[in-house]
Amino acid sequence: MSVAIGSRRWRSHPLRRGIDVVEVRLFLVLSTLVLVCASAIGAAHGWSAFEHERSVAAEQRADRHLVRALVLRDAATSSPWSDESGRSARVPVPVRWTDTTGGAVTGKAMVAPGTERGERTDVWLDHRGRVTSAPAGDREAWAEALVAGGGIAAVTVSAGVVAGLGIRVMCNRRRAAGWETEWSRVEPEWSRRV
Repeated sequence: MSVAIGSRRWRSHPLRRGIDVVEVRLFLVLSTLVLVCASAIGAAHGWSAFEHERSVAAEQRADRHLVRALVLRDAATSSPWSDESGRSARVPVPVRWTDTTGGAVTGKAMVAPGTERGERTDVWLDHRGRVTSAPAGDREAWAEALVAGGGIAAVTVSAGVVAGLGIRVMCNRRRAAGWETEWSRVEPEWSRRV
């Protein structure tokens, strides 16, 4: 299409209307604008989400600490929460660890299926000593950044598509009005009503 737009033959074509040229140029400008804006806005929003997730992860690392715990019961060898590849998700089992005062504390922790009684496992605790998840890492921050940046870029492209449809509707109305005007001039000659 770009070859046709720039060619001299296309510009002098007898069926070319002025609105056709305007439509093509508007689409080119809109496409360029959407491409630049979607890239810039997506990158900026993704970077902002990455920085936010890194600060949340830093707060989690400051709030949580890791302890070694003793598994008190054999873990099931399979889990009802298996993924599609057949690998089992982690299963809850009772564990015991020593707190900062030297007392024994028991709780439930998620371990790999098949973990046996007496084995040691890592357990993350919050500042109150409750079992919690591991702090988020860079992988989670990058994943959040990609999702946020890609999402806002998709929204920007969608807005561009809606604008493109608006341009098409506007140009089609203009073409229809032009055809109506031309037909009102030509129709009496064709129908022999002079």
